[in-house]
Amino acid sequence: MLMDFIVVGLSIGLVYGLVALGISLIFSGLDIVHFAHGEFFMFGAFFGLVLYGDFGISYPITLFLAMIITGIMGVVIERVFYRRLTSQGGGYTVAGMGMIICGFGMAIILQNVAFLIWGAEGHAMGVQFGMPIAVGDITLPRSYLWILIVSVGLMAALHLLLKHTKTGLAIRAVAADKDIAYLMGINVPLMISLIFGLACGLAAVGGVLIGPINYVQVEMGYLMLIKAFAAAVVGGFGSLPGAILGGLLVGVFETLCAAYISGSHKDIYAFLLLIFVLMVRPTGLMGHLAKVKA
Repeated sequence: MLMDFIVVGLSIGLVYGLVALGISLIFSGLDIVHFAHGEFFMFGAFFGLVLYGDFGISYPITLFLAMIITGIMGVVIERVFYRRLTSQGGGYTVAGMGMIICGFGMAIILQNVAFLIWGAEGHAMGVQFGMPIAVGDITLPRSYLWILIVSVGLMAALHLLLKHTKTGLAIRAVAADKDIAYLMGINVPLMISLIFGLACGLAAVGGVLIGPINYVQVEMGYLMLIKAFAAAVVGGFGSLPGAILGGLLVGVFETLCAAYISGSHKDIYAFLLLIFVLMVRPTGLMGHLAKVKA
């Protein structure tokens, strides 16, 4: 039973890690916390519901299309709304509190748009994965296997993009210093839009992966945001590997606590872990203190 709970926790933790990865990607590149990120997770799940349930598209293609559609949606919102809060139109140097307030407002708007389209009730995606897979004494549902394969594949692809391509180098340059990136000829506004698109696309994939396990509903974005935010802080806010590690730890910790302590208080365990980690290591497990130069 212990191994079963650990496997479930790791699977859910990978979804937390995907969403936390997007939050950390936006923070590390733009120095802002995107509080509407959970709604992109929710919209990705609903896009998956429509593509798979209404149009009959296969599940793998649904994952890809939901990621692309939600990524484009994130780029449009960044271009139309968020960028107008900046003084230079290409950076986020003066966003400050305005960006945080705009993020909260965007979350409320997206929630209400989803409510008007799909209603408040939960929807079952109804994906048929086939018989579970037995690995020794552990019975692993195929839905969790999909989470493992897709999540690890996307994380590896993001690593290759950031570390081994010119586009990834440009993204890291923008994250390090936008002014110098401008002087080096990098299209900073384009890279900022690409960061938003990648982050929102990752959140959407998490929504489609969790859709067959839980009901797809409007409020799922808020719950995922707080779990992913806790995961990002536990791993080290702004650290991409830390976001993945934090997601896995939060997933395993809350699953074990729900199994052996109380399932009715499942949502508080992530924050108990968060408080404990911050007491021991205030920067998170893989975070570091930023040094400000005069």
